[in-house]
Amino acid sequence: MARKSRWNPQVIEQPSPVLIDTWIYGRISSDQEKNADSVDNQIALATEYIATKPDLVLRGAFRDDGYSGTRFDRPDYIKMVAGIVSGEVRCVVVKDLSRLGRDYIEVGELLFKTFVQYDVRFISINDYYDSADEDARRKRLIILFKNLVNHMYSRNTGKQVRSAYASKQRRGEPIGNKPPYGYVYEGKGAARKLVIEPQGAEIVRLMFNMRAEGKSIHEITCCMNRNKIPSPCNHYYNLGLSKNDKYAVWRPWDGTTIRREILQNEVYIGNLALGKTEVRDGKNHRKPREEWIIHPNNHPAIVDRASFDTVQQLLAEASERYKKHGNHFEENIFAGKVFCSCCGRAAVRSIQRRKTVADKFDYYCTNCHAELRHALGKGKIARFPLEAMEKIIYTELRTRIDTCLDMGSLLDQVSRSETFTANRTMFLTERRRLEQALVQAEDLLSSAYIDHLFDVLDTREFELARTKFESDRNAAEAALEHNRQELDRCGLDDIRKNECLMACRRFADFDRLDRGIVAALVKRIEITPMCREISVELAFRDGFAELERLVSERGAMANVG
Repeated sequence: MARKSRWNPQVIEQPSPVLIDTWIYGRISSDQEKNADSVDNQIALATEYIATKPDLVLRGAFRDDGYSGTRFDRPDYIKMVAGIVSGEVRCVVVKDLSRLGRDYIEVGELLFKTFVQYDVRFISINDYYDSADEDARRKRLIILFKNLVNHMYSRNTGKQVRSAYASKQRRGEPIGNKPPYGYVYEGKGAARKLVIEPQGAEIVRLMFNMRAEGKSIHEITCCMNRNKIPSPCNHYYNLGLSKNDKYAVWRPWDGTTIRREILQNEVYIGNLALGKTEVRDGKNHRKPREEWIIHPNNHPAIVDRASFDTVQQLLAEASERYKKHGNHFEENIFAGKVFCSCCGRAAVRSIQRRKTVADKFDYYCTNCHAELRHALGKGKIARFPLEAMEKIIYTELRTRIDTCLDMGSLLDQVSRSETFTANRTMFLTERRRLEQALVQAEDLLSSAYIDHLFDVLDTREFELARTKFESDRNAAEAALEHNRQELDRCGLDDIRKNECLMACRRFADFDRLDRGIVAALVKRIEITPMCREISVELAFRDGFAELERLVSERGAMANVG
């Protein structure tokens, strides 16, 4: 009987791939309407790609529809970065590099700092780039070049758009999606012009007549709100020019809109004024009137020239009276810092003139204030007193400065301790040794290449030598990186260059609030209408957190504190 072999070949199980939480990012600008480039198509392409990668697990998609690549305040872009920092997002997949953005510096920071720092894998499908590939370092130069091309493309596009707008302004073509209140657009392209919309035009005439009769801006505003006359956003919705359903509900007028957009707007006498603003430093700035491009008698007028001039004279006289006898505000130290917590708009400062006691300053939101006053049927709604705000901000800043100064003193004490100094000396010595080891490994690797080139080493010998020397080099690089981190923990630069500590030391002796300290140390103040709640966000939040981390780490290292 034949003997059967009892030997069975051992089955080696292949390790399962480590699954990576993957997210797709899609973006398209508002001026890009090609179906092939839609966000839905970008996500579909990336989904198909992820399905071919067994180690990628699709967790969701971030989408910014209608946002320029030069902007980095995109809602879902911010969510994506927050997910990266929190560790939720481990891999990002895009259709191509330009979806991330078209700013060379910002995208470069994201690719080669943020992604690297948080160990996030990045895949750009159409660029054939995967940061996990072995040849990713070689392709880095290509990615840098494409990033620069995208940056130049956005700058060139911006110039073309500005040039096109300038040409339209010179030709007298109305610009913008929404016409002035009381007008609608008729025609398209170069033939587009302003024509009177009867319902809105009647409201405009009513406002001019009331002001010409001596009614104040406040009285006109109250009349509009009392009769629930559609404000611009409601009016555009009713005309079908706005699709946002939140404007279906009536919203109150405010005096600024009536004065600036209606009573002072020469569009209502048939003049088309273009090029009134320009963008500098990412913000709109109003240009002097002599730099405007004005096309007289461009379209039908709603009010006659005499009525318009009468109203301008009355407005100018009111302004002069205000300058001479009105509310002369002292310096607004919180300018640009106070916002409404409900609607996000900037709050304004008001004054109550009092004869026997000091004038009273308050902050309030014109939008929510008007809505609350109308909804509650009250003549006055509580505002946030400036005096109370100053006390709260002073206490917050004094506490922050004193805390930072204490942490700075503790860190100075730690840096002078014997243990800390000995650690720094030890790591510096180790760094020199590792640098020499790295140079030696690279020299030996180069020699092996040369010996193989001249047949001193055959292929087998060369592969053995290359593996050995590359292993030594990689080990030296890893050890140097660890050494660098330890030296950073023992270094002084991160203390001396900490912006939070530097600012606090600059204002260490302050005893009263002024514009300088508020501008430097306060990022945002939010007030809540009626309930007089306030929240304060101080500047240098990251710098303060870094100080706390340094105190915790270095205090433990030197056994101080």
